[in-house]
Amino acid sequence: MNHGKSMLIKALLLFPVIWIVLTGFNQVTFVDATIVAVILYVVAYIGDMLVVRNAGNTIGTIGDLILGTLVIWFTLVLLGYNNVMGEAIAAALILTAGEYFYHKWLINNLFQETEVPSPNV
Repeated sequence: MNHGKSMLIKALLLFPVIWIVLTGFNQVTFVDATIVAVILYVVAYIGDMLVVRNAGNTIGTIGDLILGTLVIWFTLVLLGYNNVMGEAIAAALILTAGEYFYHKWLINNLFQETEVPSPNV
């Protein structure tokens, strides 16, 4: 299982979106946006490995929308930002669009190579 490549693709999807949405359109500092991105990256990657593998792309994508919104919002609140639900939803919606295609790639590339063929009985 090549986690390095899948982690790089996830990072290239997630970090720019968080940086652009939170710092470019809102008053979140780059450092705080990076903290949000790192936390979301770790939680979402673990979720992808568990949920997408077992439940599929649709459930994984819906889960990413909910998870992304909650993690971004909660982390920003912990960092001292107020009234940030709109920013959390906007970032999560953009990420979810990309996550759909990322999950398809995971299913076709990463998860396929780890499947063990069942013996013919």
